[in-house]
Amino acid sequence: LAVELPAYQEVRIEEADFTQLMPTEFRADLVIVLLADGVPILGIIVEVQRQIDSRKRFTWPVYWTALRARLGCPVLLLVFTDEEQVAQWAGEPIQLGWRSVIEVLAVGPERVPWVRTAEEARERPELAVLSALSHGNEAEGLDVVLAAMDAVVRLDEERRSLYYDVLLGSLNEATRRALEQEMETRKYEYQSEFARTYFAKGEAKGKAEGKAEGKVEGKAEGKAEGEIEALLVVLGARGLTVDAETHARILSCTDLGQLKQWIARAVTASSIEEVFEPKR
Repeated sequence: LAVELPAYQEVRIEEADFTQLMPTEFRADLVIVLLADGVPILGIIVEVQRQIDSRKRFTWPVYWTALRARLGCPVLLLVFTDEEQVAQWAGEPIQLGWRSVIEVLAVGPERVPWVRTAEEARERPELAVLSALSHGNEAEGLDVVLAAMDAVVRLDEERRSLYYDVLLGSLNEATRRALEQEMETRKYEYQSEFARTYFAKGEAKGKAEGKAEGKVEGKAEGKAEGEIEALLVVLGARGLTVDAETHARILSCTDLGQLKQWIARAVTASSIEEVFEPKR
């Protein structure tokens, strides 16, 4: 048959009974079955993978073959991850033997489309949330977050509560601050009673925590705000363009020493890059 065997030093006869008297539990994250006239026509195994795990290359085929035997129909293996390197690893075909492989469908950030408009987000709210999770912290990601939020407030209570928590929890500090500023600038009106209540609770909590932190921290924050304002004035006077990402970085900085250093560089810098990464 012209099958080339790997190099080996020993041959043994293995047990041919595959019945497991003490079965090992194999559990996928989610299994979806498509049916036609009540008969399964496609099984979909969904796995969420956060890191590279070589053991999965051996357990995933178990899920695949077990579900295929149970349903008696074709099966797909779909892997979601928020790390592009993990997506590339997961998407490699799993070699079972001679000319026998399982193809894996892997979805990482690069495969998730950018949902930028409120209209598109309302039509496909889950995709909008996934888009915000994948791209919200990137440059120009703020529009994706705003679109997703606009769609989420229109959903049923259970989904909107879950999606809001997941969405806001995924944002880094710079994006959070940029989001707050954008809402203030646009005089953003929340689209539902839920959204108003949700953010009102957040604001109340923030005020309570602010009072508890005391006057010393309040003075430090005030000084930082003054330095930020001074830095933006200098950059504007020098004609140095500040994009959204850089603006968010400046607003999120609370280190007085760092802010003063940026101001000093801004006075003589010939480009915005030199303010944050001076020439050596």
